Amino acid sequence: MGRDQFTGRDAVIDGWRGISVLMVIIGHLFAYRAKDMYPVEALNSLGLSLGNKSFAIISSLGTLGVCFFFMISGYLITTLLVAEEGKRDQINLKAFYVRRAFRIMPAFYVYVIAVFFLGRSGLVLIDEEAVLRSSIYVCNFSAFSCSWWLAHTWSLAVEEQFYLVWPMIFAFAGSSRRSSAIALLIALFVGSLFFAPLGSFIYIMAGVVVALFAGLRERLALIDASWAWILFAVLVTLPAAPHSVVKIVGPIQPVLIAAVLFGTLFGRSTGLLTGMLRSAWLNKVGLVSYSLYLWQQLSLAPAAWGGTVTGAETLYSHANIVLAFAFIPMAITSYFLIEKPMRTIGHRISRRLTDRAASPIPVELET
Repeated sequence: MGRDQFTGRDAVIDGWRGISVLMVIIGHLFAYRAKDMYPVEALNSLGLSLGNKSFAIISSLGTLGVCFFFMISGYLITTLLVAEEGKRDQINLKAFYVRRAFRIMPAFYVYVIAVFFLGRSGLVLIDEEAVLRSSIYVCNFSAFSCSWWLAHTWSLAVEEQFYLVWPMIFAFAGSSRRSSAIALLIALFVGSLFFAPLGSFIYIMAGVVVALFAGLRERLALIDASWAWILFAVLVTLPAAPHSVVKIVGPIQPVLIAAVLFGTLFGRSTGLLTGMLRSAWLNKVGLVSYSLYLWQQLSLAPAAWGGTVTGAETLYSHANIVLAFAFIPMAITSYFLIEKPMRTIGHRISRRLTDRAASPIPVELET
């Protein structure tokens, strides 16, 4: 799969991380930060409602990118759990949660604290309830309650809730974990018909199922690169499709994402798409994708969101263009000064916990 034997990272996965965070950035840039700059009317004048349709596509890129992140997360976490059990015949849940906490929480809470103090200083408008909801990872159930500045933490809430529950099911289900994963996936699908926020977990569980079933991975590896391109194009353009098409294709979107993601991950193709995913520049973007995702929200804010002003006009009253791209150096700083050292500390503590009963844990892919 193109995994680096020294770092344990997979170039294709990092490439998809890079594409996913770029979709979020582009979507937020044109749907919110620079909405007035998008030539909707000019494109509409060309016919076929090109302006409206293309804007629908661009404004939905962020959601699609997050769906890819979810599926990558479910697959990697489960793959690592399977590898750990294969090496030690058991799962050390305490060590797992230590690694996850040091991987996700330090950079996350630095961002939340930064937003809190920006609010206190009057540079942005945010209430303490939004900070609290974000801090305890419930923004996926809070609609507009988390305000723009912390709204994107809904996806981190989904992942943290998944990290809390699935490893315990994996550890205690034993030989029945495959049937447990299928049952959970079905339950989430049915539940999402009545409670929409559950739909996000479907993408994570799809990654889990792929990690658990070798036969499924073998079938996904047979997907031709040209089909991956076609399916990816379908996913990107789906928001502009007629409602009847969206109604049919929408429910199978997790299947399409799985085909694209894992078809390129497991396939032996050396085509243009795989080459692009493995490119050094895209892998570097993927490496810092978490911090980019956190900080882009601060730079790409609209003047109003969810019917409430955000305070962005005050924030952008000077150096408007500079601040639009300020998230890039902030994200790089976050990665090198917070993410990377905290992840190292987390692994060190994790090894101490596991060394008492087993040999040191193998090098891991990070999610």
